[in-house]
Amino acid sequence: MGNAENPTFAVQDLETLSGSYHTVMCLDVLIHYPQQKADEMISHLCSLAQSRLILSFAPKTFALSLLKKVGSFFPGASKATRAYLHREADVVKILAKNGFSVQRQSMTRTRFYFSRLLEATRQSV
Repeated sequence: MGNAENPTFAVQDLETLSGSYHTVMCLDVLIHYPQQKADEMISHLCSLAQSRLILSFAPKTFALSLLKKVGSFFPGASKATRAYLHREADVVKILAKNGFSVQRQSMTRTRFYFSRLLEATRQSV
């Protein structure tokens, strides 16, 4: 916080991103990753974050799983039916395995959009 420099933002492919960053944000990307790949991606993001990781994901709840199942009966290219849902407990466990603990969480809701947002910080050793 004492640094007077302006922040630098970069947009790059997450899977090949390297370096070390104070804060890493990954919003609405995990819907494209099945659970095993999501574990790898979250672990990768943790390895890049010096202090904080902010990420969002489609939460796997009974209601949203049901909504996704109902959506699969309708024809057409629907993003909702192809989106991977993730249990919050699984995401928190992956973060903890990588030395992060959740400090804040929030839910984003609109009529047809649901997203769980977590802010996790690196725990001192």
